Amino acid sequence: MKRKTVIMAAANHWHSPFQVGSHHLARGFVNAGWDVAFVSDPISPWHLGARNFQQLWQRYRLYARGGERDLDGRLWAYVPGALVTPHNKPILRNRWVSRRWAQLAWPPVGRVMREAGFADADLLYCDSAVPFSWLRNVSHRKAIYRIADHYSAFDKFSPALAELELDLAQWVDVVVYAAQTLEEHVKAMHPRNMAHLPNGVNFDHFARTRDKQPSEYDAIPKPIAIYIGAMDVWFDWELVNCSVAHLPEVSFVLVGPDHRARKMLKPAKNLFILGSRPYDELPGYLQHADVGLIPFDVANHRNLVRSIHPLKLYEYLASGLPVVSVEWEELQNLKSPATLTNNREHFVAAIRAAIARPPDQSTLQSYAAGKDWSRIVQRMIDLVGLS
Repeated sequence: MKRKTVIMAAANHWHSPFQVGSHHLARGFVNAGWDVAFVSDPISPWHLGARNFQQLWQRYRLYARGGERDLDGRLWAYVPGALVTPHNKPILRNRWVSRRWAQLAWPPVGRVMREAGFADADLLYCDSAVPFSWLRNVSHRKAIYRIADHYSAFDKFSPALAELELDLAQWVDVVVYAAQTLEEHVKAMHPRNMAHLPNGVNFDHFARTRDKQPSEYDAIPKPIAIYIGAMDVWFDWELVNCSVAHLPEVSFVLVGPDHRARKMLKPAKNLFILGSRPYDELPGYLQHADVGLIPFDVANHRNLVRSIHPLKLYEYLASGLPVVSVEWEELQNLKSPATLTNNREHFVAAIRAAIARPPDQSTLQSYAAGKDWSRIVQRMIDLVGLS
């Protein structure tokens, strides 16, 4: 029987250190027996001034090679290249660029897709409005748009992209949204159909025991409070600085792109900024730590944070790690085993308590086990009637 195909147009490239929902859904589709094309937002000569040259190089390599195969050949990853690409900057925020950049792509996206065996698809999936420039011309049976964040809160999101997102939401068969707090935003776009479809976790990946601790931990005193993930404008730098200062007996370990962290965090003997690590290695860092942190800046970035349904919550719990987080509505609704805090003093006290009296790991992992990405993939397939 012919395998079903899904073309996934995603903001982040396949090898990105930000392994977000779309990456995990792609793996889930492969595990469910589908062939996957994973095509990220494009690059252009305008990206040459980017701070993160390593990520740009990874994206360029996928472009220059005409894509590459992964997951035993069942997934094909590609990054288009064009003269201009949408961004909230002069010229690039132009309405024409947002809607027509694919006309300036070389080689043409459609041609590359056909040569890779994806001339059409059973399902089109996207988590960004940017690909709509070429995605709308792909032959398909069903289409779905997944909203994982309140995108308008990001600096690169222009009015032209907001207008394009509206057209995309009304064009697809279903709009799904990760956070319950995004419901009103989705309703306002008047999609044909909509559904709440939260994030999940690759449970086995994080729950499977890693006996050997990461080599960096040999020089880091226990106990360890860890954060894994992006550290951008929504990260509460002062909360972390305060926690580091008030808990000198705790080692604070940060894993993720660290450019901003090294500027915003005060150096301390118990602060360890490690930078990015491969996704396959993350469970080891979590399982050999003592408490997982979610220190987001709700006060100054409320619109952005309130729409976050954090992947790391499930990854921490699947690893058997107690979680201390700041509080916002979406996390309250989840009723997870995480300890939610609403001020710096409570955050510090909760870290101390989690280390002194760690909860039962089986309870934490039982909660995460019910959130496996395989269930999310099946729900998505059912929503568009492709079971």
